[in-house]
Amino acid sequence: MTEVSDGRAGTLGLRFWYDTFEGVQELFAEGHGSEGGPDDPLPSKTYRGLPRHVLAPPPRRVGDARWSFPGFRDRHPGGPPRRPWDGSALSALLHHTYGFGRIELGPQSAWPYHRLVASARCFYPVELYVWLNGDTGDVPAGCYHYDPVHHALTALRSGGVPDELRAAVAGARRDTAALVVLTAYFRKTAFRYRDYAYRLCAQECGMVIGNALLVAGALGLDARVHHRFPDEPVNRALGVDGAEETAFAVLEVGTRDAVGARPAPGLPPLVTEHVRTCGEDAARWSRLAALDHAARLTGDARPAPVDPAPFHLPVPGRAVPFAEDVRPPESVELGDALRRRDSGGRMFQPARAPLPERQLADLLRYALEPVPSDHREAPLPPLVDCHVLALHTTGPAAGLYRLDPAPALVPVPGRDGRPTVAMLCDRTPSVNTARANAVVFLSVDRYEGARRFGDRGYRILHHEAGIAAQRISVLAAAEGLSARITNGYDDRVVRELIGSGGDAQVPVFAIVLGRRQATSQYEPPLDW
Repeated sequence: MTEVSDGRAGTLGLRFWYDTFEGVQELFAEGHGSEGGPDDPLPSKTYRGLPRHVLAPPPRRVGDARWSFPGFRDRHPGGPPRRPWDGSALSALLHHTYGFGRIELGPQSAWPYHRLVASARCFYPVELYVWLNGDTGDVPAGCYHYDPVHHALTALRSGGVPDELRAAVAGARRDTAALVVLTAYFRKTAFRYRDYAYRLCAQECGMVIGNALLVAGALGLDARVHHRFPDEPVNRALGVDGAEETAFAVLEVGTRDAVGARPAPGLPPLVTEHVRTCGEDAARWSRLAALDHAARLTGDARPAPVDPAPFHLPVPGRAVPFAEDVRPPESVELGDALRRRDSGGRMFQPARAPLPERQLADLLRYALEPVPSDHREAPLPPLVDCHVLALHTTGPAAGLYRLDPAPALVPVPGRDGRPTVAMLCDRTPSVNTARANAVVFLSVDRYEGARRFGDRGYRILHHEAGIAAQRISVLAAAEGLSARITNGYDDRVVRELIGSGGDAQVPVFAIVLGRRQATSQYEPPLDW
C-alpha cells in the first residue's frame, strides 16, 4: 500500500484544513445551494430493479453500551452475553448503527426524519454496504446496500468476500462474518454546502464508525476499523464511481461462530441504477473532489504502525481521577440510549439544572478508550485531544479541563472560558451555550496527520474525532442529556482557550451538553 512518510504529499490536505477552518467565512462567501425543494437528493440511496431482502424487526435491546470499551471489559471478564451470528444480529447491527430512530412533528419540523446518529440538516451523506461472508439467517452470502427507510438489504453481488477485496482490507480474517463499508455520497450534502461538505461527510462517517463499534460491542461481536486501504478495488466491489460516491472506511466484523462461504469469483464491473433527484453540477464542489482524489491509496502492503505520541499535546498538571464506574453490566442499555440521543431540538435552550459530578464522569470516562483499527495491531486511543469547559456542574468547579484517558480530568488553570461561551452564543444563536452544563472540544494535530497520512489525514483525523464524539453523545443520552454538535465556532478562539500553541492543533468538534426542555416539537420513536 502506498503511504506517506512526510508532509509533502499532504499539501492539498493542509490547504483544505485552512479553507474549512481559518478560511471558512471566505469559503461560505462563495455561495450555498438551496434546499427544501423537489430537486433535493433523497435522504437514502434507493436502487432500481434489484432483489431486496427485508430484515427481521430489530430488537429494542442490544446490550450494555460499554461492552466495546477495553477498560469496561477488563473489569467484567465474563464479557457480553453470547449471541449467534444470525438474521437478528445482522438486523440489530445495521439498524442501531445508522437506522431511522424517530420522526419529528410540529410547526418547526423542517427535517422530520432522524437516524440514530446526528447529521447536519439531516442530509445523511454516509451510505452503508455490507458484504456477508456466509449465509446469515435468510440472507445469502453476498454484497448488499442497506436501505434504512425500509430496513432492507438490496442485493448487489453474490458469494462470500472475494480474495481481492480481502487483500485490499489488509489483515481481514477469513472467518470474518462481514465487512461493512461506509461510503461518502458527496452530492447529498454538497448540493447545499459545496466544498465544505467534505468536512461534514468525514465528521459523520467518524460518528457512524463510533456507533458501529458501540453496537458491535453490545452484541458481543468483534469489530476493527480500516482507514488505510486501496480505494479502487473497494469502490469497484460496491459499484460506486469513486467520485460522486467513494468508500471512506471499512469495518471488519467478527463473530465467535464459524463463518464460511465460497468466495465470490473476482470483482467484475457492476452496473446498477439508483434514483437521482438532484441535477446540481458537481463542478460546484471541485476542490472537495480534488482532495478526495489526492487522498487515494494504491498497492497491497499492510499499513505501517502509527506512533500516537506526536499527535497529542503535553498533559499539563495533576490528574484528578474519576470515581470508579460501579454500574453493573447491562445497566446502561445501548438501544435505549440511542433512541434518547438528540441534539436538543431546533432551538436548544438547556434547563437551568447543574450536572452532578458523577454523571459528567460517566459520560466522559470512555471517550478516549482504545479503538481496534489498522493503526496498530493492538487497539489505540483515538488520535485526538479532549478538553471540557465545565459551566454548570456540582463538581468539578467551573473552568477548563483536559480529559486524560486514565480516565481523569486535568485542570488547566488560568483559562477564561467566558469569551469562548460568548463566541458560541454569537456564532450559533440557536443554542444557548451560556446555559449548558459543559462544552466538549475535540482537537487534532493536522500537521502530524499530514506527515503521517498525507492528504488522507484530513479524512482520518475527522474519523478519529467522530468516534469520540459519538461515544460522548450516546453516553450523554444515557444520563438524560442532549448533545448538540456544532461547527459554528471560531477555531482561533477555541485554540486560544485550550492553549494548543501555534496552529497545528485544530478543534474539529464542539459538543454542547445540557438537559433539554420541552418544546413545540413532538418526536415519536419509529418502532417495529
